[in-house]
Amino acid sequence: MKKYILDTDIISYLWDDKSLYHSKIVKHLNNLNDNDIVGISVISIYELTYGVDSFRDEKLKNVFRYALESIKNDNDFQIFALNHNGADFFSHLKTIYKKNTGITAKDAKKNDLDFMIASIVMSEDAILISNDKIFEKLNQIEPNFKLENWIKF
Repeated sequence: MKKYILDTDIISYLWDDKSLYHSKIVKHLNNLNDNDIVGISVISIYELTYGVDSFRDEKLKNVFRYALESIKNDNDFQIFALNHNGADFFSHLKTIYKKNTGITAKDAKKNDLDFMIASIVMSEDAILISNDKIFEKLNQIEPNFKLENWIKF
């Protein structure tokens, strides 16, 4: 059994059946084992809620709001929360990211949500599915951070 946490960008591709990446995401999901766990971080729920509320097109807003509510109410789709174990991972990831990239503390703060998502992934011993460059860098500098990019396959 493996745990997969889908990042916000992956959920967006999944919801948009016109996306170039939609079919790749669906194909990977269909190839998972029956006992694998698939979910999303609570941070992504926050990001997606804001994104849906930002739509100007009411029809599109309603379609995506329905998709978001479906995720929240789907018993087969787990929502992974922040927990106290993740705090140590957050501190570690942010520290090594700053050290390895030379980024300032102020600029690193802009990525706090991404560090939180990565912390949830590590505390759950899960695999993050994302197409986001910051996670590729974290994966390079922290071998215990598990990442797959289903877009590149």
